[in-house]
Amino acid sequence: MNKHLLGLKVKFVAFSLLLPLSGAAAITETELAGNPLAQYPFFEYVRAFNVDAPVNVAIDPTRFPAIVGATCGVYVVNHQNASDWAANPALVDVTPGGMQTHTFSAGTIQANTIEVAAASTLNANAGEGLGVPYDIVLDCDQNGSLSDGDYIDGLSGEAGFYMVSDTTMAGPYAVTELVYNLDSAVAADFGIPGNKLGEDLYFPTNIATMGRLPLVIISRGNGHNFRWYDHIGNHLASYGYVVMSHDNNTQPGPEFAATTTLGHTDAFIDQVEAGAIADGALAGHIDARRIVWIGHSRGAEGVAIAYHRLFDGTATPTHYGRSDIRLISSMLPTDFNGSEVANPHDANYHLWTASGDADVDGSAGNECSDDGVNFLERCQTFHLVDRATGYKQSTVVQGTGHAWFHNGGDASSSSWFTGPCPIGQTNTHLILLGYLLPLVKHYVEGNIPALDFLTRQYESFHPIGVPTDDPCIVVTHEYRNGAADGNFIIDDYQTQPEINVSSSGAAVAFDVENLTEGRLDDNNFDFDWDASDPFNGATQAGATDSLTTRSDNSRGVVFDWTDADHFYEWQVPAGSNDFTRFKFLSFRGAQGTQHPNTVAELGDLTFTVTLRDSAGVVSHINIGAYGGGLEEPYQRDGGWHNEMETVRLRTTDFANNGTGINLTNIVAVRFNLGPSFGSSKGRIVIDDLMLTNDQPPNSLAAIE
Repeated sequence: MNKHLLGLKVKFVAFSLLLPLSGAAAITETELAGNPLAQYPFFEYVRAFNVDAPVNVAIDPTRFPAIVGATCGVYVVNHQNASDWAANPALVDVTPGGMQTHTFSAGTIQANTIEVAAASTLNANAGEGLGVPYDIVLDCDQNGSLSDGDYIDGLSGEAGFYMVSDTTMAGPYAVTELVYNLDSAVAADFGIPGNKLGEDLYFPTNIATMGRLPLVIISRGNGHNFRWYDHIGNHLASYGYVVMSHDNNTQPGPEFAATTTLGHTDAFIDQVEAGAIADGALAGHIDARRIVWIGHSRGAEGVAIAYHRLFDGTATPTHYGRSDIRLISSMLPTDFNGSEVANPHDANYHLWTASGDADVDGSAGNECSDDGVNFLERCQTFHLVDRATGYKQSTVVQGTGHAWFHNGGDASSSSWFTGPCPIGQTNTHLILLGYLLPLVKHYVEGNIPALDFLTRQYESFHPIGVPTDDPCIVVTHEYRNGAADGNFIIDDYQTQPEINVSSSGAAVAFDVENLTEGRLDDNNFDFDWDASDPFNGATQAGATDSLTTRSDNSRGVVFDWTDADHFYEWQVPAGSNDFTRFKFLSFRGAQGTQHPNTVAELGDLTFTVTLRDSAGVVSHINIGAYGGGLEEPYQRDGGWHNEMETVRLRTTDFANNGTGINLTNIVAVRFNLGPSFGSSKGRIVIDDLMLTNDQPPNSLAAIE
């Protein structure tokens, strides 16, 4: 059983193991570890800390009044699960300075915030893993043990926090690389063209001492070489993965690349188990139940097509199946085939987009098509992620080009980059590797701290090795929890097209300017601002054309405000008012490219999210409190893409410092916009307002 899933299972026995005696105060499990903030809610509870950052603890006396006046020992301890705590409740602090004593006061959360570990003082070396786990304990009876009346962050399987090292750096294993051709007869058996036999293999040199390792397959793009992905192969193999990059039949089109990927994956597993690859060194060491597909360009569309064929049953490989594909990551994919063919469906799906791409350039026209037939929108990468129906996310990197995602050719002259503020191949690789490791760790192994890399705003948390002194490095993340249970969608705009009714059926009120609800699709041949094209710069959906039956219909809302306060408000449907059942209020949004309000105030855009309960009590959080806002569009010709990013607000943050709001009976969610609440003017697109938790990806249920 995967250890992280085991941790989730013990959550429900934690309290039975540590029940208080009659009349005694129970052990309180709550969030404690995080970062102080300069504005309300004044503290951000997190799971992951970079090793070069300090760790702080905070508790809100208005939420936990029993802490007021208590003098407690504050311990940072090695993580234990509930049964271990029951067997050995002794507290052993692991910080260099040892346990601190602190008296907690009435008032505010900021008055009860203390640093418990200085930067670079806790061990973050998790070996092939990601994150060393720790728990926080407030020992309020000062008996040196976890006991009744104490507070703990980390009791229920999941640790209180994790200290992480630099994810751009190589892992602990030496790597062996082999380049070879498949036997042509074997290749033919698996549908691989006779001129596409090459494979470039990376694996831990000491694999003979290891068990079965997850398999990562890389599918190159058109005009690329399958040997141009050493940076990915070496990096992931150094953390205990087997990585194979294969030659690819891209020239006829992505659908042929999909056939090649399906075949190479099947043939590789077959030949490894037959002992025909690497002199048999990998036999018995491939876990064909845990496969990752990574594609680039036409190969990136190809891996989505390959999954579609598994989904509809037109492809039935011998050695693996649809449930074995734990993650698909498409780097700068084309979209030649439309939604009925290039469709990741319910796969765990991730998209990389380069804002300075001069090849798959995201343009409104037809630049990346060589047939010159119609307006096909073949270069708009966001189509694929919006088709995904399960766990899905995207990473947008500004200032980088198409070829900087591989490491072949002359990077300076063949970058396929256009636009201002280039970050170059080296920085692109640091970003790519720094986020790819957590991405794979989360979806393949259920790694918990990895999720922080994928959901927190780049400005407040990112891989250590990515330079912080280069203003050209701008990264945004979009994330949508795809769990079947544990989410509630307030409005995704896919139903109820009336502007005054949400998709959950409740009323919507507003006084913002120029509001339009509709398909997220720029409807003309350029991205110049035009009032007749309200979704200017939106490329999440695509128009039907004569060569495909796209039927992309991802929808949202756009509106603006100019130097005055305005609002946009959703009523919460009756029966769905208890926000305490959810960890986050989440939405995705972007600035509208080239709109006069966007151009007038270049920079991150902020506004305030307000909750109102049934008694009329309100609580406000500005989205900039956590370190950023909706990112400034990349200024290539004034901005092309509407670069969506997800903002997640912890629901309990709205109760900080005695706001008095009743989170069990919230009747409305409001965006307050304008000079009193953030940016004085702006134009934004909004979608997917939802209440959500952090359930592990559905595919992990099959891991044994």
